[in-house]
Amino acid sequence: MVKPKSSLTRFAEPPAEPDATTPTPVTRGKGKRVGVAVRLTPEDWYKASEFALRERTSLQKLFVAGLSELMRKRGLPPLDGE
Repeated sequence: MVKPKSSLTRFAEPPAEPDATTPTPVTRGKGKRVGVAVRLTPEDWYKASEFALRERTSLQKLFVAGLSELMRKRGLPPLDGE
């Protein structure tokens, strides 16, 4: 009778090499909306937040509007986001 391998034995085995011919499935960006982190210094965050308050809008809308304007200037279609 052959004794089965314990789970600790499998833990010590190196992981199998991924098959290079199989594409990696895309798992990000599939939802209706995708979150993106924007890194700012505290000073820049404060300036941007104050500007958004003065304009009575959100940072989200300001960032999308700014990026859309840059894309328009380069002859690209603007973003559809709000």
